[in-house]
Amino acid sequence: MGLIRVVAERGQNLPTLKSEEISQDIEALERDLSDLRARVEADSSSFATLEQQVAQLRENLLRTRESMTEHEARLGDKQEELAEAKRLEALEAYQDELRSQHEAADRAVSAATDFLAALDTYDDETLRLLQLLEQMRRAFGSDERVAEVESALGDEAARLRATSEALLAATKWRLDTKVEESAEEEPPEEPAEELSQDLQEIAQQRRRARIKEYFGKS
Repeated sequence: MGLIRVVAERGQNLPTLKSEEISQDIEALERDLSDLRARVEADSSSFATLEQQVAQLRENLLRTRESMTEHEARLGDKQEELAEAKRLEALEAYQDELRSQHEAADRAVSAATDFLAALDTYDDETLRLLQLLEQMRRAFGSDERVAEVESALGDEAARLRATSEALLAATKWRLDTKVEESAEEEPPEEPAEELSQDLQEIAQQRRRARIKEYFGKS
């Protein structure tokens, strides 16, 4: 009898123990579910915040790009203004350019004057040497001394010819332009001093012509 009673009591306690375990599992699941819901709410809130930040950043980026475009346009305008200002300043400073041109012209005139003076000296020496050569021919005939002087005159003429041709080529277009301008205008009357200077220049040209004629015969 005692054994049957114990078994019967144990059989009555089994459903109670199982329901308690299930209740505990349910409570645990509810706690986990509550935690998950809290995390979902927190993540949703964070995501919403991020979306707001992204939208704000997108708007800031748009405004920054618009501002950059405006500054680029203003910079381009300022650069054009600067270029125009420099151009006008350069035009206003024409006196500096004019002064530089005058100084260059003075140097060219000085060099040309020195060249003409050296050329006149050369012509004088050449004429004296030609006179000496004629005297040597009458005195010595056609010996080696006369041939040496004749050779020296020919060598000097050849050496100067290249320089003269270069000088003529460099000044030809200037002379042609001057002739064209003079042809368009009526020539004014020349004063006596200029006529005297012209006569001197004609004499020098004739002297050079005699030298050239001699070189042509040699």
